Amino acid sequence: MKTTTILFLLLLLPLQMMVAQTEKAFPNYVWSDANATDKDGSRFGYEKASFTPVMKDCHALPKSDPCYEADNYNGKTLLGKYKNASMTDYVNILYAQGPSMDPMFAITDKHNNLLWSENGEEMCINSSGVIYLSGNMDKMFNQRMKFQFANNKVTEVKQPYYFVDVKGKLLKPVKLYSRKDNRGELIATLPVGYEIEVLLADPDTPIDSDGYREQMTNYLARTAFGLVGWLKLGQDDTYFMDPVVKGLGFYGD
Repeated sequence: MKTTTILFLLLLLPLQMMVAQTEKAFPNYVWSDANATDKDGSRFGYEKASFTPVMKDCHALPKSDPCYEADNYNGKTLLGKYKNASMTDYVNILYAQGPSMDPMFAITDKHNNLLWSENGEEMCINSSGVIYLSGNMDKMFNQRMKFQFANNKVTEVKQPYYFVDVKGKLLKPVKLYSRKDNRGELIATLPVGYEIEVLLADPDTPIDSDGYREQMTNYLARTAFGLVGWLKLGQDDTYFMDPVVKGLGFYGD
C-alpha cells in the first residue's frame, strides 16, 4: 500500500469516529451529507425556515449559477441558499472536500464572493444565524466551535476553553503543573502507559510571524486519581503521528 494511501486512511479514522456528534446535539435540524458526490461522512444541518437546499456538485450546476465550476478540483458542493428574516439577499453555503482531504465549509455572497470559511466535518446553522461547527481536520482535536453570522460577517463566539474529551494511555512521560507553561507547583509526574484524560484546551495562543495563530499547547488534564493540572505540549508533541496521547495532535498538511 502506498504511503499516501496509508496517510489518507489515518486521517480518515478520527473523522469516522466523530461523525454525527453535532447531529446528535441538534436533532431538530434537517441533516444531510455535505459531500454531494463522495459521501465522505461530513454532515450539514439547517432549519427549513431559512434555508433552501440545493445539494449539488458545483460542476453539475447551471453555468449561469455564480457557484458553477467547470473544473471542480476541490470537490465543492453547493449545499444551498441561506436567508433569514434580517437579510435582504441570500448567501450561498458550500462544502469542499479539498485536494488533500481538508474538508471545509464556506459562506459566499450571492455573487460567490467569499465571506467566511472554516475547516470542519459537521456544520449546522439556525434561523438566527448561529453556526455550530465541529471537526478534527487541521486542528489539534475535535474542536467544537460556535459562530454568529450577521451583516455578511461571521464572528466566532469565544469560549474560555475548548472541550477536548481525549482519553488514553500516555505514549510519552508528562508532568502536570498548577499553572500553564510548566509553571507553578508540580501536580503529578506520569509515566508512559498511564491512563490520562485531557479535559480542556487553552485557546489563548500567540500569533506567528505570518499572522497565523499557533497551535494550542496548554491543556488541562486529569489523572486516574482525579488530580487536575496543566499539561504543556512541546513542539514535537503537536504532530498527530507522534502525540503524547492518541487523539491529541494536529491533523493536516
